[in-house]
Amino acid sequence: MINKDAQSILEYFKSLLNDLRVRAVPPENISDDDTFLEVEQTIKTIRAASAALGNGNLSHDIKGKGYVLGAMKSLQASLRNLTWITKTIASGDFSQRVHFLGDFSDAFNSMAEKLESSIHELEEARSHFEMVFQTIPDATVITKIADGTLMAYNRAFMEATKFSDDDLTVGSFNICDLYIERSQRETFIKKLETDGFVENLEFSFYGKENDKHIGLVSSKIIIIEGIPHTLSVIRDITELKVIEAKLKQSEERHRLLADNAEDVIWTMDLEGRFSYISPSVEKLRGYTVEEVMVQSQEEVLCPESLIHMQEGLARAIRSVQNDLPFQVFRGELEQPCKDGTTVWTEATVSGIYSEDGRFIGMLGVSRDISERKLMEEEIRRLSITDKLTQSFNRLKLDETLEQQFEWSKTNLSSFSIIILDIDHFKLVNDTYGHQVGDRVLIELVAVLNENVRSLDVVGRWGGKSF
Repeated sequence: MINKDAQSILEYFKSLLNDLRVRAVPPENISDDDTFLEVEQTIKTIRAASAALGNGNLSHDIKGKGYVLGAMKSLQASLRNLTWITKTIASGDFSQRVHFLGDFSDAFNSMAEKLESSIHELEEARSHFEMVFQTIPDATVITKIADGTLMAYNRAFMEATKFSDDDLTVGSFNICDLYIERSQRETFIKKLETDGFVENLEFSFYGKENDKHIGLVSSKIIIIEGIPHTLSVIRDITELKVIEAKLKQSEERHRLLADNAEDVIWTMDLEGRFSYISPSVEKLRGYTVEEVMVQSQEEVLCPESLIHMQEGLARAIRSVQNDLPFQVFRGELEQPCKDGTTVWTEATVSGIYSEDGRFIGMLGVSRDISERKLMEEEIRRLSITDKLTQSFNRLKLDETLEQQFEWSKTNLSSFSIIILDIDHFKLVNDTYGHQVGDRVLIELVAVLNENVRSLDVVGRWGGKSF
């Protein structure tokens, strides 16, 4: 049994340690005892230090001695050191490591290493983009679509325009001020908004010294922090335009340029026979100049493109025979290659006239547009595809229904439509969340695709209806 005085002392210490609302008074005969007072003060110090550490106060002054207070001082010092190391990591210094907190040290150091690795990867990606951006040989800029504010530019742009870094203050310099004709900017924006991209649009612009340049701009829309911008590559063709003007006066100069051009340049008579073709045709189609010179029209063009080209030739012949200006032909033509594949080209054909105005042949330029055709096909695919389920969307379904309806009228035949809906689909979303609901829609389309004929069409009518 514990005597009454000892019980009173225990109750008193218990209230100090546990913050119990117990009023305990130590026996009067030991209230002035030095040992009791020392223990009492130690407990109060432990209590105050614990409260400070629990509240994140690492500046609290822990006074006293003994193993427990020493351990608390050591913990406080370790937490201060940890705070300092965390701040150095936040500032980008990953050289410090924690070695004084036992098992926690390994976890903290592992986290710091992963964070450092992630930051380095981001920095490398950013550096790589900056390197690529700056090494693009043509002038390249990033601008806001809304007002033309310049957000980024490369060295090639500075070289083309002769502007310095001080002139091109990001965020205040406006690309619209460079346009010689404001209408060309309006055409650029309209085409960008309609198609989502611009390819080789010709425009005239000023340099720093008000010198006139002619460029071909190709642009695409990019989103930066939720705001539409344009990434534009500008090819300065001022010198090329001068050469083109001289080319009209000299066939030899024309041939010199053509022999070294990437685009295929050729001349042809009204019978469709080549009189010249540049060496770049071998890179485009795999055939040598000598092989192409003896090819028939059927060997030069794929069937549908041949029809298109022959229609253009017919118009040209009528114009020449009636002493009318040559009608410039522009069109996309598919051409067979030596390896059995085909390549899409964009052809521009104009008339060649002698100094006395006599028609002497046709001048054509063919450019490889295979990548553009792939991009157009991808845009077409996206426009008729439901983003979530990758089945056809409502636009494609309406188009298919219209085609089938016309076919059925012409052939006096019928076709079938199945419209299905997922019962209680809202309950799925409400119970398991929209991500699970989306998965249900995706898997449903997979089941439908596995159980229809190759000539059938599966599409999302809208929401949970297919």
